[in-house]
Amino acid sequence: MTRPTVEILSQGDEVIEGAVINTNAAWLSRKLVDMGFDVVRHTCIGDDLDALITALREIAGRSQLCISSGGLGPTVDDLTAQAASAAFAAPLESDPEALRQIESWFQRSGRPMADINRRQALLPQGAQRLNNDWGTAPGFSIPQGICQFHFVPGVPREMMAMFEHRISPQLAQSFSAIRPSRLTFHTIGLGESTLQDQLKTMDLPHGAQLGFRAKGTENEVKISFSGLLSPGEAEPLIAHVSGLLGDALFQVTRDNQGHENLAALVGATLRQLGRSLLVQESLSGGNLSRTLNLEGALASGEVHPASNPPLSIEDAAVIEHELQSQADHLLRKHPGESVIIERWYPEGERVPGEREKVTFWTLAASEQQRLIER
Repeated sequence: MTRPTVEILSQGDEVIEGAVINTNAAWLSRKLVDMGFDVVRHTCIGDDLDALITALREIAGRSQLCISSGGLGPTVDDLTAQAASAAFAAPLESDPEALRQIESWFQRSGRPMADINRRQALLPQGAQRLNNDWGTAPGFSIPQGICQFHFVPGVPREMMAMFEHRISPQLAQSFSAIRPSRLTFHTIGLGESTLQDQLKTMDLPHGAQLGFRAKGTENEVKISFSGLLSPGEAEPLIAHVSGLLGDALFQVTRDNQGHENLAALVGATLRQLGRSLLVQESLSGGNLSRTLNLEGALASGEVHPASNPPLSIEDAAVIEHELQSQADHLLRKHPGESVIIERWYPEGERVPGEREKVTFWTLAASEQQRLIER
C-alpha cells in the first residue's frame, strides 16, 4: 500500500529570513511519519499574498494532505485565510462561534480585545473551524483538489496542541496510513562512505531502503520499510548488519525507540545500575565530563595537562604504571564508582613547522576489572 503524501507549509517572513528557527516543520514531520504518512516536501513562504496563493494551488494538485502553520494572527501581515480564500475561490465569512471564542479568550485573560482581532473569525466559505483552546486564533480545514488542508497557528504550543487534539483524530478517520518500520544502526568512528563500503555485500529485503545520517563522529545506518516488520524478519537482518559493522556498532534501535547517542546510552545504563563515572581527561578539555554531566552520569570530572616533563610512547611501562596508580587512588577515594582516565603523549620528537603527533591512552576501571588501550 502506498503511503499518503503530505506537505508541510510554513509561513512568515521571520521564518524564511531565519529570524525564527522552523521547529514546527520538524515536529510535524516526526509526528506524520510515525503515523504512516509520506512527507514529500517542506514549503516555506514569506508574507507575500501572491506567493501564498500560488503555493496553495500547487499543493492542491500534488499532495493528499497539507498541514500549514502560521499567518492566522490579526495583523496585516497574517495572510493565510485571505490567501486560502483567493486560491480556492471561497469568500471569507465571519464565523460567529469563532468570534465568540476569541472574545471569551480576552475576557478570561482580563485584556481588552482590539477590533482587528475580529479578523481572526473570518474563515473561507466551506471551511471547518478548528477550535483553539490554547490561544486566540482558530484554525480551519478545507478540501481542495486532491488535498485535505489543515491550517493552524504558528505559535508552537498552540500548533502542537491543535494537531494532537483537532487534526490527528481526523487523519485517523480520513486516511489509511500504515506506519513504516525502521531499523537504525548507531555507529562511532566510521564515516558514511566507509559504512556504505562495509555494507556492500548486504542484500536488502524487497521494498527496503538504505540510508545514512551523518552526525560527526557518530553516524547512523538506516534501513526503512514501507510497512510493519515482524520479529522473524528483523532479527536475522539485525544480526547480519551488526556483523558487517563490527565493533563500530554500539546500538540498534527500532522505530526510533532508543537512545539518541552514545552518551545518552552510557548515561541511561549507568543510572539503571545506580552508578556514575569519575573522569580525568586531558586533550578533550572537559568535553567528556560535560557530556556525561548532562546525562546525569558524572560523579566528578577533572582536566589534567600533559605530563611535565613530557613522556613519549617509548615510556609505555611508565605511562601504564601512572594510569594504573591514578585509577587505584580514585577507586580508594570513591568506592563503588567507575573510572575513565584519558591522557595523551607525544609520538617522537616534534618537527618544527609540522603538526605534533600524539598517542592517546585510555583506562577504564572498576573494582572488578580494568581495560587499558592506546
